[in-house]
Amino acid sequence: MGTIHHEATLTVPADVAWDFLDRYTRAEVHIFSACVSERQQDDHRVVTLIDGTELWERNVTVDPQRRRAVYAIPGFPGAEHHQAEMRVLTDDNGTATLLWTTDILPHELATHLSDTYAVMFSELLAAVNGHRP
Repeated sequence: MGTIHHEATLTVPADVAWDFLDRYTRAEVHIFSACVSERQQDDHRVVTLIDGTELWERNVTVDPQRRRAVYAIPGFPGAEHHQAEMRVLTDDNGTATLLWTTDILPHELATHLSDTYAVMFSELLAAVNGHRP
């Protein structure tokens, strides 16, 4: 399985970062320039891309205690499997780190999407660091 992994130290506290990710799971915040809109429908975030394609991101786990959100996109174009995790960790000094890991099949898709996901992670990082609950 191919994996795309990004992580970065945050400038906001872990609770602020989690508040943002929690809102993300409910389609309450807009992040990515490749998307024009998001809406919540049952356990799904329905994301509309610039070309009109809708991606149905199913919330698998939203765990505030572990500051962890896992979602799957069953209909991801060209993929047999797509599942991702966004997580906020803290170190002993209280510094928060944002992790975003995506597992995808076929594994070649990870290589193909790596540049796109790097841009998306930059947008996610900026949105989290700019969040004011």
